[in-house]
Amino acid sequence: MKNILIALVCVLFAKSASAQKDSLAFDENDKYIYYQTVAQEGLSADTLYSRGLYFFKSAYPKDKLKLSTADKAQGVLVGSSGFLVSKKSFVTTHEDGEITYTLRVEVKDNKYRYWFTDFVYVPYQRNRYNVYEPMPGVTIPMEKAKDKLDKRDVAEFLNRILLNSRKVGGVLKSYMLKISALPKEQKKINKISTKEW
Repeated sequence: MKNILIALVCVLFAKSASAQKDSLAFDENDKYIYYQTVAQEGLSADTLYSRGLYFFKSAYPKDKLKLSTADKAQGVLVGSSGFLVSKKSFVTTHEDGEITYTLRVEVKDNKYRYWFTDFVYVPYQRNRYNVYEPMPGVTIPMEKAKDKLDKRDVAEFLNRILLNSRKVGGVLKSYMLKISALPKEQKKINKISTKEW
């Protein structure tokens, strides 16, 4: 019985330790960050860079994930995106706002790292056509959201940020594992001279 109890405590401790590793944290600029480093043995930086570029260009529609920086010499890819957050009213659910973020991917030989940062909440309002749209000129960095939003909303938004970061990170990992599509070779058309026979 004592051994079972010790094993159970060890398992619970291991789960809590892994859960703490995969969560939001603060970076050196006091901004929320979701940071991961992944080892890919046997792959060069060029291969990882091309797979990362393929992820940015084909994983999501162009208006959803926008590539802003692609520096092959440094092995850096930077893009921006966002996702909607909803709020439940009495009977229905409506868009409450959008959270935008920046995704940065850096590659080296045999490893790459990525992180999500610059989380900004853009609240939505109902326009005269009863459609929810972004409030003009209002943006709230998530680091300052505790002062401007309800405590429950901030907790829900941080949870949604973590879930979205895990989801997009999982898609990135799957793209980094598979071979990127190479540009198609154009067939060389043989020219036939009608002057000589």
